[in-house]
Amino acid sequence: MAQVSARGVATRRRLLEAAAADLVARGGTAEVASIAARVGVSPGLIYRHFGSKAGLLAAVVEDFYDRLDAAVFAVDPAPGGDWATRERIRVERDVAFHYAEPLAPVVLGRLGREPEVAAVEARSIAREIELAARNLARGQRSGALPADLDPGLTGAMVLGGIRQALGAVLSRPEPPPPAVVAEALWRFVAAAVRCAPAGARRAPA
Repeated sequence: MAQVSARGVATRRRLLEAAAADLVARGGTAEVASIAARVGVSPGLIYRHFGSKAGLLAAVVEDFYDRLDAAVFAVDPAPGGDWATRERIRVERDVAFHYAEPLAPVVLGRLGREPEVAAVEARSIAREIELAARNLARGQRSGALPADLDPGLTGAMVLGGIRQALGAVLSRPEPPPPAVVAEALWRFVAAAVRCAPAGARRAPA
């Protein structure tokens, strides 16, 4: 496979950022001509890199979830800490990422679901559920979580609840403070996984 040049990588990044900005500005829709104008290129360049508008939007969503994974799921936010403390911080980081990301309300609630976009989103969510299940299983092995918990089922329920809650609050004209949302979500997580309450008593960051 031919190696993509540094210039090609930079152009692709600029197109992704322009498409994300267009989606935010248009409330979940995007136009190829508008995206191209933001970057100062011809619309044909978009088709050359992504094949179609749907391919571009799918790449935007994939990039969103890759950045979310890197910030929240693929890191240990409290090395050496107990399970509850680590996961409480992870919830705070999840909330902080979504509050700081202008694209989050669009991805969670208003982005048109072309098949390419839906397929990328389904793969990303499945990956997050798998990571959550592994994390819950580690918590069980450490004794922090009950042995009778079903990691896959519980991980799917917790992530689904968090996703729906974040989509709901970010759709409000004035979302509540992120610390308030993180506290409510942590209490939900702690109850769902039946973990020891020490993490729930931790003061919001």
